[in-house]
Amino acid sequence: MESSRQTWSDARMDEFAQRTEENFREVRTEIRSETQGLRTEMNERFALLEAKLDRRFDTLFGALATGFIAAVVQHFIG
Repeated sequence: MESSRQTWSDARMDEFAQRTEENFREVRTEIRSETQGLRTEMNERFALLEAKLDRRFDTLFGALATGFIAAVVQHFIG
């Protein structure tokens, strides 16, 4: 039974460590590229959201300013 098992020699351990490191290197590279793609997509979406919010605040400010001016004019003229 013992003769059919391979022993973990230093060379086999080194080979296993090297293959494991190569596999992890590939995974890290894949994760980095995927992460970069997600960051780019998120930045684009946040830019669109920011533009929409800016338009909404501009509209809100315009409505408030118009209402304030109308109230001041009404107070002094009316």
